[in-house]
Amino acid sequence: MGRAVSTALLGGVLLLVAAAFGPAPMLVPGAALLPLGVAAAIWVSWAARGARVERRLAVTRTVEGEPVAMTLEARTPVAPPPGSELVEPLLADASRSAGGHRVQQLAAEMSFPRRGRVRLEPALLRVRDPLGLALREVRSPALELLVLPRIEAVRVGRGGPAPRGPLAAPAPVVTDAVEVEVDSLREAPAEAPAARIHWPAVARTGVLMERTLVPESDRRPLVILDASAPESPDALDSAVRAAASLCVWLARAGGCELLLPGDRRPATIDATLTAWPALHARLALVDAGGSTPAPARPGRAGSILWVAAGAPGRASSRALARSLARAGAGERYVVAPGPPGSGAAFAVGGCHGRRLERSYRRSAA
Repeated sequence: MGRAVSTALLGGVLLLVAAAFGPAPMLVPGAALLPLGVAAAIWVSWAARGARVERRLAVTRTVEGEPVAMTLEARTPVAPPPGSELVEPLLADASRSAGGHRVQQLAAEMSFPRRGRVRLEPALLRVRDPLGLALREVRSPALELLVLPRIEAVRVGRGGPAPRGPLAAPAPVVTDAVEVEVDSLREAPAEAPAARIHWPAVARTGVLMERTLVPESDRRPLVILDASAPESPDALDSAVRAAASLCVWLARAGGCELLLPGDRRPATIDATLTAWPALHARLALVDAGGSTPAPARPGRAGSILWVAAGAPGRASSRALARSLARAGAGERYVVAPGPPGSGAAFAVGGCHGRRLERSYRRSAA
């Protein structure tokens, strides 16, 4: 409003000077500037006083790269002056004329390439007169959008050793999971119940043997995300994308578990993916840093997939192999950013997975 007030004051001063000292040439500009400044200020103030700008998104969550429908609407009590404009900073063509219409609408689609919580810059309605003497801005309310990591296909068999177990191929979905399975045999204590005695082994060895049982959770594949030392923000995004893709792929094959940075216990994802939306949102908010997660509790029979955001050095690779070897006897994979080479067992989300051979794990132990 500064220019409109200054223009009106200048017109008033010219009229006072003309009235006091009689220079007639000052009457014409004074008579023009005073009403011009007043009219511009009144028109802009009136149009902006009850104006409202509202941005509506079709969703509150989206996935990296997917289009999001957006509607922007601006309403004013009277038609704003020519020269007014509606500005949407999220679009390449950010502004459009809003003069002469009480209601303005703009529909478009946008996408977000990076995961995380995105705070959307407010849209603006700039109400101003054609000469730019008066200006008022009306902003839309602040909005936030959660961008989830993209789920990509797991490409198995890139020239390396063929994956085994749950990574070999998606298995049929299992809805009625068995709570316990036979793991191994051991010498039975005197108080062992008869139902757990393995009679064929007793007949063969003459020693009372019992079946040891392990929870089904110990047989599920375990995905561990390590964000402690990423090579770059892009590498961290690739690791998160790979972890998310592996979880969905393994869950559809019968179920898996996911250990996120900062958690002490993994979360279970069954074939119905009931727990997946909450874990997917947590993956979108994973930041770099923190401590290196513990691989798993000892004796785990299922596969472990260690997804690291940075390529480990030789010393850290041997330490990781020792830790994974102590975790159990199942298949162990290290997943890291980068293109798959000749020894990669699979590729997903800009990362490649290599299986730790048992010979290497024994040498690292």
